[in-house]
Amino acid sequence: MWRVARILRWRRRQPPLIRWLEAIALFGVAFMVRFCLGPLLGVTPFLSFYPAILLAAVLLGWKEASVVLLLSLCAGWYFFLPANMPLLVAGWALAATVNIAIIISLKALAKELDEANERQRLLFQELQHRIANTQQMTIGRLEMIKRRMSDHPAEAEAMLDETIVRMATSADIHRRLHDPALFSQGLESMLGSVLATVIDHGSVRLDLNVEELDLSLDRKSIIAMLVIEVANNAVKHVFQPGRGTSLQVTLRALPGQRAVLKIRDNGPGAPAAGPAAASGQQLGMRILNGLAGQIEGTLRIESGDGTEVIVEFPTGL
Repeated sequence: MWRVARILRWRRRQPPLIRWLEAIALFGVAFMVRFCLGPLLGVTPFLSFYPAILLAAVLLGWKEASVVLLLSLCAGWYFFLPANMPLLVAGWALAATVNIAIIISLKALAKELDEANERQRLLFQELQHRIANTQQMTIGRLEMIKRRMSDHPAEAEAMLDETIVRMATSADIHRRLHDPALFSQGLESMLGSVLATVIDHGSVRLDLNVEELDLSLDRKSIIAMLVIEVANNAVKHVFQPGRGTSLQVTLRALPGQRAVLKIRDNGPGAPAAGPAAASGQQLGMRILNGLAGQIEGTLRIESGDGTEVIVEFPTGL
């Protein structure tokens, strides 16, 4: 199956003009083979054209294969059809059409399986990264509580209770991220609940401006994961003493059944602190690009007075 997926990816990288030239070349080779073999294929005059049609269906697509079939039928009818056998052309057309349909159906199935596998791989990677970030933030919170226990036991106890609540809420949201009930109160309310498990409202101001769009559950879940990923990165690199203090999340509709998601902080950004930090940032960018790709979106990051992550995507898919 992975070989079929590689063929599909190879086809998508080819310009349309190249694919059509390859289809014409396949027909030309098949015609020359048939013309050179001559009487040897007298009983089955269309035989040499079938491999060309099947190769066009596998390597190029149903449109190119259909054109090769049409050219082959015309050439076979004009040059090689035995006398008084006009119905033979209909048999050639039927057999070739069935073969093309079977190949295209198998390719569509292979494409769906490849996309599902890639989606599962990406979501598993995102889940691992999300859980690791949550654990790092929890460890930092517990270390802070430990330092305050001796001098401020009441404050430490309150912080511990708050941490327990946030961990329980975070675990519940991680578990229900693909549950339609989580979005029943609206996307803005859901994103507020998600971000409450990531950022500290005592030190970070959260500004949500989310338009309630008609999106599928899958798209809403991916938007939530995008917001979580950006917020986690901001907590690690931006929301530190003397740096950023606000996070703004905006989702609005655009003309032509499109929408844009913007996640902005007011910090200076996070310079790389060594190979480990660079590796973590690269993983975060791969996850963001992968999530944006799952909703057919384009991702860009703008830096200046803060850092803004922008994802523009279609809403009608």
